[in-house]
Order: sequence, then structure tokens, then C-alpha cells
Amino acid sequence: METVRLGVSAYRAGGPWFESRWRLKKTLKLRLIKIERVYFRVSNLPLHVTRNKMASHSDLVEKAVKVVLEDIAKYAPEEYKKLNAEPAKKEKIIQAARATATETLKLNDELRNQPEDISARLSKHLSDERIQLIRGGLEIPTFRLEIAKRDDEKHWLELTREGKQFLPSRAISTALDADWGSVMQLASILVEAILLVMSAVGISVSPSEREMEQAVNETAQAIRANSKLQRALDDFVAAWNSSGSAYSKATALFYLIKDSYAAGILWTIIKSLCSSMAWYEWLETAAKVTAMIVAALATEGVALIAEIALIVLSAVDFARKIANIIQLSEIKKTL
Repeated sequence: METVRLGVSAYRAGGPWFESRWRLKKTLKLRLIKIERVYFRVSNLPLHVTRNKMASHSDLVEKAVKVVLEDIAKYAPEEYKKLNAEPAKKEKIIQAARATATETLKLNDELRNQPEDISARLSKHLSDERIQLIRGGLEIPTFRLEIAKRDDEKHWLELTREGKQFLPSRAISTALDADWGSVMQLASILVEAILLVMSAVGISVSPSEREMEQAVNETAQAIRANSKLQRALDDFVAAWNSSGSAYSKATALFYLIKDSYAAGILWTIIKSLCSSMAWYEWLETAAKVTAMIVAALATEGVALIAEIALIVLSAVDFARKIANIIQLSEIKKTL
């Protein structure tokens, strides 16, 4: 019997963490990502899950709640102090995390066989409004990057949002300029991936231009400072481009979300996007997203991958961002 271990072989302080060993192989020109083994700390002791005997839903839900509280303490220590001073608010966040994890596990049971009728399956558990939120999950714009060649024979980067300038235009005169454009575009991809997860848990957000700029800039800084996150983004772009089906592209995006959570950037992005909210509201938002990701990781991402697969092939603007990364790489070679 093959055993998948969700846990750690030794205790590490500092909140939940993930380590994955990936093996990429080409089959009919498709790059398939295979997780050989996943270590996922949700407690100090390892939890062994076999394919024939899965941990109970209630165990996974309670472990998800535990991780949520650990993450709040780690990534939002000031808010955690406030939360402990207000037991009613803390209990409400616990219940929100518990409900989100429970829903994710139910959807996992419904969608485990990669059905074609994803929307119909979702409608058994989610309202039409929730399904519409998911459908619009990759349509919340960060910014649009246009790469255009001007009369001076240089390529220029034009960054706009809803038809207006988002950041000043920039000529690609050196490799550093191309790298800057790539990092900003990757930051945009990562922020939009988190916005998708927020939509999947039923959170409708309309970030202001200031909030979006803050989220993108902080994400770009995190990418520059984190080599593991850079590799995760490179792997995502490669996997996306070599995948043809909705499920394979959705799987690539799921692993990017997983890696962003492991890198700790998820909480930074959510706090920036929700900076106009009260401290308790953005904390509840982050708690729901965390609970969903924790439950998804315990079930190989089945439900979240299916939800992404529902919309991924129609996400034209999102796909254009990935094409921009490839184009910038080619331009850089000419400098």
C-alpha cells in the first residue's frame, strides 16, 4: 500500500511549512508535475494518510483550524493579540475557518474523479452566486502589461489598469529593464492567483488602485528576495505553456498557490488587498483562504483544481500575462 505522508518527521518551529520534491517529465510534449512526497505540518506529530484509509474529515478540519490560528500568530501578531482579547471574534474566525475547510472537503468528495460537468457538481453544494464568483475569479485585474516597439526601435513597457496608467512607462534598454518587467508581471500573476482563491471561498473583493499597487509592489519585492518563489514561478510558467488541457493548467496554478502559501506571501497579499477593511474583516478573509488551502493540500487539491479548471481556458487576459513573460525573456536575449 502506498502511503502519502502529511506531516513532518521532525518538529520545526515557525508555523506551517511545506516541502515538495518534484519530478517533471515530458509525455507527448506535456510537462506533467508529479508530487512524489509532500510534507505538511499541521501539528507537532506526523499524520499518515494512506489511499485506502483517509483521515476523517473532522480530523482534517480541526487541523486546518489549528494551522489558521498558528498563521495568524505568525503573520499578524498584533491582530492575534487583539483576537485573544475578544473571544467572540476569535470564535467567529474559528467557525469561519471550520466551515471553509468542511466545504472544501465536501467538494473534494464530489469532484475527485475530474468530472466534465464541474459546474453541475458545484451547484449541488454552492449557490449560483458563489459559482459566478468562481467564474469571475481570474477577471479581477491587477494591471495590463503591453510590450510595444516604438519609433526609437526600443521595446517599451506600458502598464495600465482599467484603461488608465497604473505605473509609468519604461523603455527596455538593458537586461535589468526586462527583468523588472518580468518580475512585475509575475507579481501580477501571483496576486491574481490569490484573488482567485478568495473568489473560490466566496469573498468578493474590489481592491482600489492604491490597494492593488501596494499588493503588486510588495509581491514583486518578495519575489526578488526569495529564490524558492522565483523557481516556483518559473516552474509554473513552464508547466502552463507545456499543458493543453484545462485540468493540467489548473494543476500548474494550484501548485503555484501552494508554493506562495509556503513562502508566506499569501498573507502579505491579502492584507494589502484588504487594507481598507477593519482588522477583524481582513483577518477573517485570510483565515478562510488559509483553511481552504490547508484542506486542499490534504486532499491533493482536488476541489480547487476543478474550480480553476472550470474557468482557466477562458482566462484570456491571465494567459496573456504568461505570454508576456516568454516575450520578455526573448527580448532580454537581444540586449
